[in-house]
Formats: sequence, structure tokens, C-alpha cells
Amino acid sequence: MTKHILGRIRSKLRKGGFLGLCATTLRIIYPNKASSFNLCRELINDRSGLEIGGPSGVFQQRGIMPIYGIVRSLDNCNFSSETEWEGKIREGKTFRFHSRKEPGHQFVGEATNLQMIPSETYDFVLSSHVLEHSANPIAALSEWLRVLKLGGVLVILVPHKDGTFDHRRPVTSLQHLKEDFECQMPETDDSHFREIIALHDLSRDPEAGTVENFKLRCAMNFQNRCVHHHVFDTNLVVNLLDHMGVKLLAVETLKPFHILAVAQKYSAEIDTNNHALISSLQNHLPYSPFPTDKLATRKLAG
Repeated sequence: MTKHILGRIRSKLRKGGFLGLCATTLRIIYPNKASSFNLCRELINDRSGLEIGGPSGVFQQRGIMPIYGIVRSLDNCNFSSETEWEGKIREGKTFRFHSRKEPGHQFVGEATNLQMIPSETYDFVLSSHVLEHSANPIAALSEWLRVLKLGGVLVILVPHKDGTFDHRRPVTSLQHLKEDFECQMPETDDSHFREIIALHDLSRDPEAGTVENFKLRCAMNFQNRCVHHHVFDTNLVVNLLDHMGVKLLAVETLKPFHILAVAQKYSAEIDTNNHALISSLQNHLPYSPFPTDKLATRKLAG
């Protein structure tokens, strides 16, 4: 996370000069809170949850969704005992997410296979900028929902393509994600790498280095998990969660590159029709800070 922030600051200094750097730095230090935070506070306060890929700056006190300070307990799962973001990780009661909270249990395992965790264990599941790194997002979401209790809350953030180095790539289709799930796509998948290497905007990703360095990083993706297999806009996030059968509670877009969604797990007997929220979202899209959302609105209107 720190490396990512420093990379953004260096990039902004090159592009926008000192004033652009100041604006970016202030937004990082004093970000606007997500409008759905109050809703999450009601649903998550003093409850026990699991994070995938934490700890995450967005959930800390100065983040856009400062959840860490209000939870009773929080466990975490990372894909490896050593990651690009957190360095070395040790399983057990080692997940430190808040200075005044007891450490949670740190699991090491794939986000698509949480076999070490019994079903319906947690009141909520958090994930910030993890889903795009999975070769099989529906498999990942299926596991996250499996370990979530009925009535439990899922809070996810994914990057909007327009705000990231993915802005040249096409948005992934829901059908593509379904096909990846049906064929049980493994995390070793490299089918997107040619597109990624051709369209990745290295000027927005200074950590990637040269083209040759970036190619090497892609080739080592199973070890480092830096690649964004799939590309999201707001419509895809909504349609994906609707496909998963959850009740959508809130969806919002926030600069510089966040799509934030809050959903609730219900039994099959309870109506989870999301038509009203989807209609509301489509009315919101013209006000999204991301051009792809505005374009989607015009297509829907046409």
C-alpha cells in the first residue's frame, strides 16, 4: 500500500507539478468518507468479521470506510506467507489491524478456497482491491459468501478502470466471469497477459518499471499476484453482485479509482430483487467521476 501511494505521488508530480502533488497528497491524507459508511456502522458495529487481503488503508481511521475502529474482532486471509504489500506473514493471532484491538487470526490461503474456515462463521467480510487480482472472481465471491452468516454483510472495493493503469483495457463482461467460474479457472491463468502487457499504462504505474520489467512481473504473477486479471466499471460490479444472489444495499464511486459496494447475504427464500437499487444506480451514473460510467448511461438511454 505504501509503495502504491508513493508511486501515485511521483506520477502526479511529473504530470501535474507541485499543485497537482499537493491536491493528491491532501486527498490521500484527508479522504472523504464514503456516504455508505453510516450504513455499514449500523450493520458491522461490535461484530466479528474476516478481511481478504488486509490490512487496507481504506478501512483505517483516515480511510474512506473507517471500519477497523468499530468492529469487535477481525481475522484476515492472504494468499501467501510473503506478499508484495505486507512482506512476511505468520499464521496465527498475528493480524494487527488497529492499535487498540486484539490481533485477529491470520490465515494463509487462496481467496477462492477458504477450506480452513467453516461455513457461516462471520458477521461481515471485507475486501479492498483484491477481486481484480483473482483469475476467478465468482469462485472467490462464492467462498466469501459461504463463510458469511445469513444476514451478514459483504463490503468490497474494486478499482474503476478509468482511474487506474487499466483505463485502456475493455471492461470484462459478466459472461466472461461466468465462463471462468464454469471452467474452474485456476489462479495460474495467464490468458489475459498479452492484453495486459499491450494496454497497461506504465505512466500510471511507476512501480512496474520498464516494459521488460513489467513483462517479468506478469510472468511471475502466481508468486506476486500483481496482475489485474479483470477490469471493472460500476455496471459490472452491480451485475456481478446481483448474479451472486445477494441483496445490494449501496453502491458508490469515489475518486481516485474506487467502486464501493455493500451487500447482504440472505437465504434463497427471501426476495433479493435488486431492481430498485439498480435503477437508482443508473440514475447515479451520470454523476460518477468516471467517463465509462457516463458512457454506459448514454447507451442505456439509447
